[in-house]
Amino acid sequence: MAGRKLILKSRVKASTVLEVVVSMVIIVLVFGTGMMIYGNVTRMSLSAQKLRAQAVLAQTMKAMQEAASTQDGKSLIAGFTVERKVKPYDGNAKLLEVDLKAYDENNQLLAELNQLILASDAQ
Repeated sequence: MAGRKLILKSRVKASTVLEVVVSMVIIVLVFGTGMMIYGNVTRMSLSAQKLRAQAVLAQTMKAMQEAASTQDGKSLIAGFTVERKVKPYDGNAKLLEVDLKAYDENNQLLAELNQLILASDAQ
């Protein structure tokens, strides 16, 4: 028994080179499409940096309302450059339109906040 050779009575069907190449091309296309979709989803999703920038803008807006500050300008807050623009809304001196923008160290816009506030009587 140990010295017996295995004799195959049926022939095993093998794939041709063309079938293998076509299947490899299909697999590469599927993986490539999947990687592009994954890259777009991760790039477009909210990152932690964008969330922090939105929180900084919300805090800045709250501080501006409490202090009745209506000055334009730029400031560095928590590593973000915050740009403030304040202008009267639709010609009404009592209603102010405040535009806040947060930029990262590469001057790329991360978050934007637009809000209307009432001007204080002291101004």
